[in-house]
Amino acid sequence: MMACPFGVPTFEWDKPLPWIRKCTFCADRQAAGLEPACVSTCPTGALKFGEREELIAEARERIAAHPDKYVDHIYGEREVGGTSWLYLSPVPFEKLGFPNLKYEAVTINPERAMSAIPPALVAVAALMSGIYWLTKRRNRLSEMESSDQGEKEGVTK
Repeated sequence: MMACPFGVPTFEWDKPLPWIRKCTFCADRQAAGLEPACVSTCPTGALKFGEREELIAEARERIAAHPDKYVDHIYGEREVGGTSWLYLSPVPFEKLGFPNLKYEAVTINPERAMSAIPPALVAVAALMSGIYWLTKRRNRLSEMESSDQGEKEGVTK
C-alpha cells in the first residue's frame, strides 16, 4: 500500500482475514479474450486498453493533431518510472488533483522498507530476550528470598 503513489490499493479492514486489493484490469475477462469491463462499458469511449507503447503512440498522435485540446503531457508515461494507466487532459493535471510525481521509480521505497526488516527483527528479538531474562531473574531472586525467609523463620522458632 505504501508503494502506490496514488493510494489505489485498499485494505479490507472489515474482514477477519483482510487482503490488500487494487484493480486487476479484469484479468479473468482478459483471459477470455475480452477487454476490462470499464473499457467495454465506457459510454464516451474515453477509456482505451492495449499495449502500452501503442497507447503512448496514439496519445502522442492525439496531442499532435489537437494541440489546443490537450495539455502536451501524457500523465503516467514517465511518472514514478511509468504507470499502467495513461491520461490525457485539456487542463493541467495538478488542477485535476493528480499528484505531482517525480520520474524516479517507486521501487526505491519498498527496497528501503524491506532492508529495514532484518535489523528490526534482530532488535525485537534482543528486546524480547532481555525482557525474558529479566523476568526469569526476578522470579529466581523472589524464590531465593522466599526460601531464605523460610529458613530464617525455621531457625527462630
